[in-house]
Order: sequence, then structure tokens, then C-alpha cells
Amino acid sequence: MLTLILFRLRCQWLLAVLMLVIVGTSPAFGAESLGAPSVQSNYETNCVRCHGESGKGNGMQAKMLFFMMKMPNLADSAYMQTRSDDALFQTIKAGGKSGMPSFGLKLTDPEIKGLVAYIRGFTKASGSAKPAGAVR
Repeated sequence: MLTLILFRLRCQWLLAVLMLVIVGTSPAFGAESLGAPSVQSNYETNCVRCHGESGKGNGMQAKMLFFMMKMPNLADSAYMQTRSDDALFQTIKAGGKSGMPSFGLKLTDPEIKGLVAYIRGFTKASGSAKPAGAVR
């Protein structure tokens, strides 16, 4: 009797594991979204709360912290011309002096490079205006 109960429990457990495997690998349940996130989704996930959707520095968190720090306007071409692509990359990767968090452990180098290009798209400003050791 005990053997029969244990056998049924094992079968039910195996069936449950099999169902989880099937559901986890089925495209209908989101398995296709396991690839690399898009640059826009990376920006929306990590940057919008401070820099805003259009990069103007008017995100929800920036509005709450307006009295402590001012977020840079990434849509201002004059400001963006003072920042090289390398400086933007390093700021995203290692963080900034004015409270910008580090994303080096969360994002890969290609993802950060994609964010730099995406941010440049707010103004179409070239990244070659200043060398990497310039103002950050």
C-alpha cells in the first residue's frame, strides 16, 4: 500500500515537472522574449526614471530630487557636444559624480554602447567633439 502511494506521488511530481518544462519552453508563454533586450527597453528600464522619455532630465525620480540634484538634459545639443561617446560610456558603466548609478554590472559593454547611440539620437549630436578625458 505504501509503495503504491509513493509511486503515485513520484508520477504526480514528474508530471508537474514535465508541465513546467513544457510551459517554460512554449512560445505562447513568453519563451521568445528570453533574448537580449532592445536598446529602447534598456533605456526605459534603467534611464527613464531620471532622464525622462525624451532625455530632458524630467523623469519621475528627477522631479522628486529636483532640490538635491539636476539631471542633465540629454536632448540639449550644446550639452551633448561637450560629452564624447567614451565619456558617456564610462559614466553609464561606472556611474557619475553627481549621483548617476553604475550600470557596469547590470549591462554588457555592447548594451552600454547601444545606450550611448540611443542617447545621441535625442539630439543627433556627434560624439567626437571632446576627447575621453574631457568633462564628465
